Amino acid sequence: MNIYAWVLLFAFAVAALADWTAVARRRPDVESVAKPAVLIILILLAWLLRADSVDYGGQLLIGLVMCLVGDILLLGKSDRHFLAGLIAFLVGHVAYIAAFRRIPGEAPIWLGVVLVSVLVVAVVVIRILPIVRSSWRDGIPLLAYAAVVGGMAALAWATGLPVVGIGATLFLLSDGVIAYNRFVREVSWAHLVVHITYHLGQLLIVLGMLRS
Repeated sequence: MNIYAWVLLFAFAVAALADWTAVARRRPDVESVAKPAVLIILILLAWLLRADSVDYGGQLLIGLVMCLVGDILLLGKSDRHFLAGLIAFLVGHVAYIAAFRRIPGEAPIWLGVVLVSVLVVAVVVIRILPIVRSSWRDGIPLLAYAAVVGGMAALAWATGLPVVGIGATLFLLSDGVIAYNRFVREVSWAHLVVHITYHLGQLLIVLGMLRS
């Protein structure tokens, strides 16, 4: 990486810490600026690391842009904003899946693939299927989202790139905490954990995919 990439990494750290501090101190005014700034910096970093020069770079950039859109939408407090934000993130996950499929093949890290798959199946069976049985309208979107997010994380480990696998798993954890906090039980620390795991996961995905 050149000096400009290191400058952007420093800017990422500053923006992320500002966002995490704002979340911890309940400062939505600061969060509304710092949260999108983190993804904007990551998009610039991916571009600087020549995402446009590799086959899967376009899908990576689309995924980052859609996650930025999701971040902005989720800053709204209404259910409509929440649903629109989830749709944006879902499109972002699909873009990441498309990117992972185009990465030149390395030996899959089967332990990661299996562990993520087992975890997702367990959550689906224990938490989501009961919701599906009681309400198709509420349960089917959750089931579809879990399948896409879980598939993304499993496929990340299948690329054979451990940094990408860890990043996608942190992303999965972030989504899982959001779902638990909204649909199971609200906990005070959830919002902060979501932000930390989400930002670190996104950073690792970018660095892992553009490692060269």
